Amino acid sequence: MEQSGRGWFSFAGLPDGALDGRRFRAAIFDFDGTLATSMWVWMDIDRQFCREQGLTLPEGYADDLMGLGFEGAAQYFIDQLGCTLSLEECCAAFNRLAFHRYAHEVRLKPGAATFLRKLQERGVACGIASSLNRTLLQAALRNNGVDQAFSAICLCDEQGTHKGLPTIYLETARQLEVDPGECVVFEDIVLGVGSAQAAGMCAVAVLDEGNEAQDTAQVQRLADGWIRDFRGLI
Repeated sequence: MEQSGRGWFSFAGLPDGALDGRRFRAAIFDFDGTLATSMWVWMDIDRQFCREQGLTLPEGYADDLMGLGFEGAAQYFIDQLGCTLSLEECCAAFNRLAFHRYAHEVRLKPGAATFLRKLQERGVACGIASSLNRTLLQAALRNNGVDQAFSAICLCDEQGTHKGLPTIYLETARQLEVDPGECVVFEDIVLGVGSAQAAGMCAVAVLDEGNEAQDTAQVQRLADGWIRDFRGLI
């Protein structure tokens, strides 16, 4: 990453060089699978939740859940798997199973904390656009020491949307007071990359081997550039 004047930054070091020289005023990050290595948490939780509720996970279920908000995932277990809990009870169960992991075990990807610090030093606006819920997200950010790094945190459930629409990215840019065309979005799923681009933003794919539902070739092909972690951007 090269300094491009206060409040701007440009890339140097993307593997394909696709965005070298492009200048941005804001960086927007997904969290699960993008900033953090955390998809393993949900695979564990889905299995544990189904054991507790006597449910069977179908093949390919992770694809169905991709990009849904917290409540959307809970509704899937009710509508598609026959869970008899209410929506609120499902969400509470997910929170119970996930909180310790997010508060103590989820770690940022290599180079992420340093990259965020460098962006702050340059006065670049940073935001999060995630389908995670606020309780778990804030616990993970605090545990990794980056809870002060973001000027805006926009969450799908709170905005009544999902990653299949550009809404969450546009709202994050609005809160950061930056034009969409001045934003770069870091995402790990095809749905998020496509929606960020539909919002008029550049999208950098973060290839996440821990995400079994990620179509690595497709997300890499669709994105404006790609990385495996954040070390190459420093």
